[in-house]
Amino acid sequence: MAIEISELIKSYGGFRALNGVNIDIQRGEIHSLVGQNGAGKSTLLGILSGRTAPSEGSVRIFGSELHYGDPRSSRKLGVATIYQELTIAPNLSALENVFLGQLLSVNGFISRKRMTKRYMELCAIMGVNISPLQRAGNMSIADQQMLEIMRGLQLNASILILDEPTASLAPPERKSLLKTIKTLQAGGITIIYVSHHLDEVLELSDSVTILRNGEKIVSQPRAYWTKDKLVSSMLGAEVAEEIVRVTQETQHEDTPPGPELLRATGVSVPGAIEDIAITLHAGEIVGIGGLVGSGRTTLVRALAGLEPKSTGTLWIEGKQVKWPREPGYPMSLGIALAPEDRKHQGLVLGMSCEDNINMVNFGQVKKLGFYRKAKAGHIADGLSKRFGLTRPIQTLCRNLSGGNQQKVLLAKVCNLRPKVLIVDEPTRGIDIGVKVEVLKILRQLANEGMAIVIISSELEEVIAVSNRVLVLSKGRLVKELSQRSEISVDHILQATF
Repeated sequence: MAIEISELIKSYGGFRALNGVNIDIQRGEIHSLVGQNGAGKSTLLGILSGRTAPSEGSVRIFGSELHYGDPRSSRKLGVATIYQELTIAPNLSALENVFLGQLLSVNGFISRKRMTKRYMELCAIMGVNISPLQRAGNMSIADQQMLEIMRGLQLNASILILDEPTASLAPPERKSLLKTIKTLQAGGITIIYVSHHLDEVLELSDSVTILRNGEKIVSQPRAYWTKDKLVSSMLGAEVAEEIVRVTQETQHEDTPPGPELLRATGVSVPGAIEDIAITLHAGEIVGIGGLVGSGRTTLVRALAGLEPKSTGTLWIEGKQVKWPREPGYPMSLGIALAPEDRKHQGLVLGMSCEDNINMVNFGQVKKLGFYRKAKAGHIADGLSKRFGLTRPIQTLCRNLSGGNQQKVLLAKVCNLRPKVLIVDEPTRGIDIGVKVEVLKILRQLANEGMAIVIISSELEEVIAVSNRVLVLSKGRLVKELSQRSEISVDHILQATF
């Protein structure tokens, strides 16, 4: 047995994040942990990785009990954790990232030759070809993910914990990573896989455990599971039926678009995108399709004034305005962006949910120069409920799960009441229940007259809500899909390559 978890309890005051959890994970298997945000997955991973100590219960790794709250103890027992938010040092090379904190030496001197040899061995094990000299900050998210895994393998990990590893990957990159995971399993490594992508869970897993409200609901071999069973076990039968209903409602009718709200032509950013045109009308959702690195995020950052070197021509409601080169100006025009990187670009993690939501629009919560705390709380409470935040609005954002951080970010940008809302990976790290609710909210906002641009690596989400899809490849607009019959995953991918 690789891992034995017995009667595990973790309490925070009167709240139990884990309540009597028992799980056995066999040596050499891929064991998936599935559940909504707040189900207890992050807490369990924190205990296994040594970051958190349980209140009661025990965890044994290959028969030896963990020294709780001690990450080094977990690593010595062969546990390596790859978190959803990567820990790459962008200014170091690929090789330096893999050997960060574990340099190899000969006769007391650092041996770059020995590290390079080991680096190439790790590349061969994983079936990747990444130059050891390449600067990590210039690499794709997919390649950075590979470096994280290589770092874990260099620690002689026999158990690899992967937390939402494909959350920001495009379909081809996701497929490549799943193949790598299977290769690692074939080499004898035990994999604990956490993902909201249920198709991946079914494709990869030998066993699946469902967590809900801090309790283990069921553990069964892969043969037992279907997607419907996973959803029902995660959410409960009544909620699962509601998800089906909401998904069907999200499929929109083809209604004529409203008046033009935004038109941009000749949008270019040196070395990234070139001569892209985009038009947005009231009441429509425009999806941006393409692989990671195709220029999707650069395009919307340019529209939001976050690319100072960008050029282009911009019209708002038919009137030509100056091209934005700082973020305050587009916000004054009614353009709001929920960025992909919520931790570094979207939220102030040391501030509360309430303050984050209100900081973009302090004008509505001040009177005679004084901050109206009650009004701010009322606004934040209403928006947090609309987006399904499951923690009090006074909670610091750094103490929220990734999913709840994303909900705060969406609430924050919607507090601007924008004419044009740009959402980059809006459902990244959000559980299936809230994911559908977010897509439904986007459709409702469009029905109220807002123009919305959506980028998502989950192309099915783009298809579900978009009236049109613009496909980007290598920094250029290569296709516009405007007919409902054209908007499909196959057509998007065909245009991409």
